[in-house]
Parts: sequence; structure tokens; C-alpha cells
Amino acid sequence: MKSTTFEGISFVIPCYNSGDYLIEAVNSLIGQPHVFPYEIVIVDDGSDDEATLSSISACGERSEVRVIRLSRSGHHAARNAGVEAARFEYVMQLDADDRLATAPELLTGGSYPDRAVEILRAQSDVAFVHTMSRMIGEFDGLTISSYPCREELVLRKHHVPTSIVYRRADAVRGGMYDPRVLKWGDWAFAVNLLAGRFRKGAHNAIVCIAGPLHEYRVHSRGRRVSNAAVAEFDMTLLVVEKNLDLFQYHFQRDDCAEDIARHVLASKPSRLDDLIRMATHDVEQALMVARQREFSLSSPFECLGIP
Repeated sequence: MKSTTFEGISFVIPCYNSGDYLIEAVNSLIGQPHVFPYEIVIVDDGSDDEATLSSISACGERSEVRVIRLSRSGHHAARNAGVEAARFEYVMQLDADDRLATAPELLTGGSYPDRAVEILRAQSDVAFVHTMSRMIGEFDGLTISSYPCREELVLRKHHVPTSIVYRRADAVRGGMYDPRVLKWGDWAFAVNLLAGRFRKGAHNAIVCIAGPLHEYRVHSRGRRVSNAAVAEFDMTLLVVEKNLDLFQYHFQRDDCAEDIARHVLASKPSRLDDLIRMATHDVEQALMVARQREFSLSSPFECLGIP
């Protein structure tokens, strides 16, 4: 694995038969008001769809784009291959059917990648930077985890978006994506990254750039990793076993991995927890999300007329 990187950001896009939206994803990256050098690394994970292959070839003609071709290896292996090939010090992953926001009114303070790189350059105690995500496609609105994250929440299984910006060296040190984790892989990746930094004695602050500057596409076509039917406890246990030292330190308990995995799942934020935390950050935003989702609070005591 190479060790020489340069100051700038590498965008990694794994792609398996996702050509419908790939060009849009790439254009959203190129369309950012970049200050730092950048590259786009498309990892073709053995696509056999002609439209996708055509889209990959078209993107590969751009000077900003490199294409890496794999035989079918799986989504996480493709992500890891992109990180390994990255030429720049900082990395951001983007799914082939998602994109970064390009609306001028959202970019008056600069692009999300540039702002994230500035933070990581200046603050060695920051593990990664994230932005809020707006859903596009079949649903329009903020994701319910759209509020600032912190290490304590990550270890309690708060959602971590794919689009975090991090140091390539931290990702490599932490073990990157674990192909065994068939679902909740972005959360597992973030825990690995935090654990790698923990073992070298670094702090794990997390910074949020509100935005929303990442756009997550909701659609019924194709097959997202997040749709896989697997046991959440089994996947959580894999992550806890790999990073038991971090979890034991954080929770101040010497329990076995199985007990800590159960504790992690028991403390996973509910939709109501997410909404309350969002309201703590921005009450108007939380009200908007509640209305979009038609959330309401019901109780078995309502029939008693208890106020």
C-alpha cells in the first residue's frame, strides 16, 4: 500500500451497474468551487451493464477522473480499492447514485470538500467532517440524523453518512471498510477510523458543516447495500470485536464483546431521539422534518384525556 500522498482531496465513487446516475454524481463533484487540488476515482466493481460501462467510459475521458476496474469484489472492497489508489491526503466517498449540492446559495462559504479539508488541516484533533444530507428522488427532505455528530453518538450507533471527509492515513490505520459487515458499513468504517486514532492517542472530535451539502437519492431501482437482510446484532458484534478496546474505554466497562454489542444496540437512537437532538440543534428544522414525515406522538393514555 502506497504511503506518499499530496495535499488535496480524492473522491472515491464505487460503481456496480449504477450508470443511470454516475455522470450526474461526477458532474456534481466537478461543479464544486474547488480551491484544493482534487481527483475523482471511479472504481468499476465488475459492471456488466452496457449503459453503466458507457457512463464509466464517458467519465473516464475527463481529466479529473481515473477509472479502476475490478472483477466483482463487493461494495466495500471497491471502496477500499479507491482509498488505496487515492493520490491525495484527504478522501471523501460518494455513492454513484448520490451527488453533492451545487446550488449557489449553499456554496457561498465555499464547497463542502474544501471547507472540510481546511478544518482537517488546521485541527489535528478532528477525526472527520460531515455534512447533513438531503434526500432527493422519490422523497425530498432532510434525513432524520441531520444534526451534528460526536464520538459518543457514533459508538452508540448513530448513523454515519458515506460522505464524511477524513484523512486517508487515518482510514488505512483503522482498517478501512470491513467486507464482512454486510450492512451499516459506513458506521463500521467510522468506528474503525476512530479506533485507529484512539490507539495512537489522538482525540476524536467531529465537525459538522450544516448545509445540507450532500444529496442522498431515494429510489426503488437497483439494490443498495442498506437493503441487505442481515442481523443487526451480528454486524454490530463484528465491529465491537474488532474495536473492543475503544468500546470498553468509552463505556468504562470490561464486558465481553457480546455484552457490549447488546449495550450498543440498546442505546441506538430512536427516531424520536434523533428528532429531539435535531431540535436541540435547530428547532425549525426539526419541525419541518416532523411535518414532512407526518410524525405524531401517540400514547395509550390519550383516551383518558390526560394533557
